[in-house]
Amino acid sequence: MILRDIRKLELSYIPEKILCRNEELQRLKLLVESGRALISGGVGTGKTLLARYIGGDAYVNCYINKTEHRVLEEILKQIKPRFNPAGLPTQKLWNEIEEGKQLILDEIDGMHTNELRHFAYAISRQHEIGKKIKYIAITRSSTILRQIINDDATWSTFANNAIVELRPYTWEQIKEILEYRASQSLRSDSYDDEIISLIADIALQSHGHMRTGIDLLRNSAMIADSRGKDKIEPEDVREANREDMISDIESMEVNDAILLLAVATACRNRAYVSLEEMKDYLQVKGEEYGIIMGDRKFEATLQSLLQQGFIYEGKYGYTILQCPTSVLIKEIEEKMKKITS
Repeated sequence: MILRDIRKLELSYIPEKILCRNEELQRLKLLVESGRALISGGVGTGKTLLARYIGGDAYVNCYINKTEHRVLEEILKQIKPRFNPAGLPTQKLWNEIEEGKQLILDEIDGMHTNELRHFAYAISRQHEIGKKIKYIAITRSSTILRQIINDDATWSTFANNAIVELRPYTWEQIKEILEYRASQSLRSDSYDDEIISLIADIALQSHGHMRTGIDLLRNSAMIADSRGKDKIEPEDVREANREDMISDIESMEVNDAILLLAVATACRNRAYVSLEEMKDYLQVKGEEYGIIMGDRKFEATLQSLLQQGFIYEGKYGYTILQCPTSVLIKEIEEKMKKITS
């Protein structure tokens, strides 16, 4: 079995170490100690992971619980399991939250606008009535959140000067995190540097970034396991990231098709191919189907395939990300046979 502990590749898992966010983590700890913090960043930047690593007495997803009353009910269910909040007015629920509690408010901008405005006002002013409640709020954009709240006084006490901004991970950071998570969850001889790099390439150009990377690492391992392999191979990663490219091949121009066939053939049992290797495989396939492509046409065709996403240029060379090469080879060869017959 490749997978040693699949739980460590679940999105809900909190690892022992948080990599590549040391500065942000230290700032977050200081802000939370003072009573409030707002984590802002795009999808897959580790916002929820960072907050849950710090910890809290209650965690609430405000996109699911869209009203102030529902958020408070969820908080009280966690900090006072025997207390029944149903039917009680909002102020009564606030009164039941004890001083010193630390709350994690995920996707806070998912609340209904008016509810969010009043909630932000209420929670940031608890200390004024003699009760200090600590909180970590999470949003995709602090700028948009401020516009939604639309009140300078409320914003000043709710989040001003208490923002931890998470920038997207770089390729190197994604790779470092994937290597760590793989070392914690997979057999050490079941993956190599090229596999981790291939997954990092996919994660970098995805909307989910690190979330996509962890998903792919887990799913690639599961696919390899299901196929009885001892090691994750590039085709397992491509299968885990599979998208419908086949429908586009039928209408593809001949030059595009033959170059894509060359790259797919070169990457059949590997993650990457160099530019020179690509040209060598193109010459072989060109001779096979009677197609000659000059240097200028080659450059134009390669750029076209890169722009369309059929071929991807990663840190270690050119590769196919979105479809198993065996599938592409079969479909393109059938197309070429129709054209040349």
